[in-house]
Amino acid sequence: MPVDVLDADSIVRISQRVVEQAAASEKCVIVGRGSQHFLRARDDTLRFFLYASRDKKIRRLVSQDNSEGDAETLVNTIDRERAAFIKRYFHAEWPNRSVYHAMINTDLGDETVVRAILSFLQQSDEDPE
Repeated sequence: MPVDVLDADSIVRISQRVVEQAAASEKCVIVGRGSQHFLRARDDTLRFFLYASRDKKIRRLVSQDNSEGDAETLVNTIDRERAAFIKRYFHAEWPNRSVYHAMINTDLGDETVVRAILSFLQQSDEDPE
């Protein structure tokens, strides 16, 4: 009996199917690798890129019980891995600014980020073009 292997390519195909079904079925928030590319042709989505300074990323990881050294290692590798993933599966640079409606610096604080996103949502609801 053959054994199906769940490799990275399969996970990307499954992820795309799930993301597209979720976006088609109802209003939702989708966070994940590649979602911005899976949905880039849809005119009924808002796509945001949230980023933070290196220092804030490290502090956030340390507050989640990571050592300073582990936090620095994670910060040094995660963005590099994200960039490699986007390049491999979408043949684009990361972050590919053209697929986002806005890029928001989370150093400003959660409240400010949420208000900015809600402002975009409100504007898109008022602007039925």
